[in-house]
This record gives sequence, C-alpha cells and structure tokens, in this order.
Amino acid sequence: MTGKALVTGYGIVSPIGNSIQEFEKRMFAGMSGVRDIRGTFVPENYPVHFGAVVDDSDIPSAEKMGLSSGLHSNGGRYLLFALKQLYDTLPEGIGIDAVIHATPAGIFFEIVRDSLKNFNPDTFIWDELRAEWIVEIIADRLKSRGHGSIRPENIISINTACAAGSNAIGMAYHLLQSGRIRRCLVCAVDAGAWQSQIMNFHLLHALSSDEVPAAKASRPFSSKRSGFVKGEAAAVLLLETEEAAEERKANILGSVCGYAFNADAYRMTDGREDNRCVVKAMEDAIADAGIEKEQISYINAHGTSTQLNDRLETQAIKKVFGDKAYRIPVSSLKSQIGHSTVAAGAVEAIACLLMLQRQKIAPTINLDDQDPECDLDYVAEGSRDVSLEYVMSNSFGFGGQNACLVFKKA
Repeated sequence: MTGKALVTGYGIVSPIGNSIQEFEKRMFAGMSGVRDIRGTFVPENYPVHFGAVVDDSDIPSAEKMGLSSGLHSNGGRYLLFALKQLYDTLPEGIGIDAVIHATPAGIFFEIVRDSLKNFNPDTFIWDELRAEWIVEIIADRLKSRGHGSIRPENIISINTACAAGSNAIGMAYHLLQSGRIRRCLVCAVDAGAWQSQIMNFHLLHALSSDEVPAAKASRPFSSKRSGFVKGEAAAVLLLETEEAAEERKANILGSVCGYAFNADAYRMTDGREDNRCVVKAMEDAIADAGIEKEQISYINAHGTSTQLNDRLETQAIKKVFGDKAYRIPVSSLKSQIGHSTVAAGAVEAIACLLMLQRQKIAPTINLDDQDPECDLDYVAEGSRDVSLEYVMSNSFGFGGQNACLVFKKA
C-alpha cells in the first residue's frame, strides 16, 4: 500500500509545554520536563523518585471543561485542552469522519476509582463505565462545532501499550488510503502519574530510581541508564486525504507516507534478542513509503532509557541500515519528556513533524557516558541543523508490539 495522509493540524500537552509553540521551543533547547515527584504525586518514602508530569496550572478544571463528575480524569482535561488548540486553527463545519484514540489501560481503572468514591447503586449509570467515554465526548464536540456526525464504527479506541499512539496514526493513514474516510482525528493521552500506575512499572523493574538530579534521570543510550521515567502527555493530530486538504486550502504540516506494525509475542515485557520483528517493522514501513532505506535522514528512536530497549533498538537500526546506520542521526525525545506510554507515539509524531518543518533535529540529552554497545550518532551535542526529507519514528510496546511510521516533509 502506498500513498500518504496529510497532517493539517495538531495540539499538545506535555511536560515541556502545553502548546505547540512552548513544546517546540523547549524541545529544540534540550530542556527536561522531569522532576522529583516525592511529596507531591507520591509519598516522600516512595521508591520511585521521578516523573515527567504536566504543569496543569493553566488547564481548566474538569468541571469547567464540561466533563461529568466522577467520570473524568486529568487525562480527559489534557486531551480536551490539546483538542482546543487544534480547534482554534480549523474553520467550523469541515467534515471529520473518524476519531481514533490511543487509550491507556489504566484510564479505565482510574474511571472506576473516581466513580466509586461516592457510589450509589440507585443512581449510578453503569453504561457510562467505559474506557471509550472520552472518545465519545470528543465526537460529540466535533458534531457541536458543525464537523458532522461521526458514525459509531468510526469512533475507535486502541490499546497496544507503548505502540498505541503510532498505531492510531497508522490506522488513520490506512483508513484514508482506503477511501473509507477523508478526515480523521487521532488523539492519545496518558496522565498516569499516580501511585498505583507508577508502582506497576516499578515492580517490573522498568523505572529509574537512581539518586541523581531529576533532569538527569532519563538517560537513553548511556552506560548509566537505569530505566525510564513515567511521563504524562496528550496529543491530537488531524489527518486528511490530499483531495480533502486541497479543497479547503489547508496548511500542510507534513505527511504520513509509510507505516508497518507487527507483534512478536515473545515475552510480556522483553523484546526478542534477534530483533527479527522490530527489523521487519522498520523495513516494511520503508517499503510502504515506497522509498529506499538511504532516503531516511533521521530516526526518532523509541529510546526508553532501559538497558534492554536501547541496546536492542541500536542493533535493529544497524541490521536495517548496515554501515549507513552510523551516518543517520538518531535521538530520543524521552530523554526530555520521559515515557508517556500510549501517548508517546503521537507526541513523537508531532516532534518529527516539527523537525521536518524546521530542518532541525532535537537532541538526546544526558548522554555524557555513551554505552559502547549503543554506538550510533544520538545527537548528544544539542539540536542540529540538517537537511531532512523523510524521517522514521519507532514505537515498541510491551508484549512485542512494534510500530514504525515514516513522515515526509511538506
């Protein structure tokens, strides 16, 4: 399958800014959004010290955003705030045909927790206890702004762990290519900086708990890396067919031109040592884009800062690109904003589009002591001006879920 889907709008909430402008400025400056969360999000004696959390002081409360009491979370607030940024760039009345939402598993349990605080079996609306509730709210708000009534089968929630954000974009890309829809809203959110969610990852020995300054906690490709930092974020992107975008003379921000996904089903957390499925996902995404490997000029790494991921991803890049791997800049945004799990792929898609627009690569920060087994060019010196035409973005989730996207300059 070849072709492309044009990106014509986006919005973001992140640990380094709650607007595209703030996010872009701080991303290229190599700023860290990681902070010590003991005594705020978790108790002082909590085993996990760090979180890349959102400063939501400028985000309205759930009630002011029209979210139902007991059925809201910070995730809902963040997503609707990012969506408003997109709304502000769109003319009213353009038809949007589908909403695809990357949904964290944890949001369902947060909804349950909030809903049962003042539980009354006589008044509780059981039908509302669904993880899809925020997608339906978004669809209703699109309708209220004159963007059309979205058919139920085109309101989609997807959970493929850390690959979910990229998979949501990939699904939208395929739906647009098929001719089934003309415009699709992709959204992803994770606001999981609460104790039980963080503890889940801690018990998997996945999180950093070193005694270091918070800004140094996320260290992809470093010999001293010790795990990822749990992040929060929300991102929305509007994807359109070329015909739909041309009809309204939309501002083109870039395009999705390649996508591939597979699952190796090897272990619950670890990837395969032989990298077979990761390599295939990368190769298939390039083939889907209809380009040669040599045309990829930058790779946004999954780059979690765990011992296993960074080593295996480095090996996979070398298997795909051979000697050229050493000449392709690679960087990890998670060094700055931590790992927002299901939202990560969508947030990093926006980062890739900004890099294509500015012809500049965001850095991997905290890479002071590079792991000899991670021996590629990780842009450790700071942002780098470079000519970019096609870039690849990797997302690898628990359970061996591998998603790769290829973006093209507008």
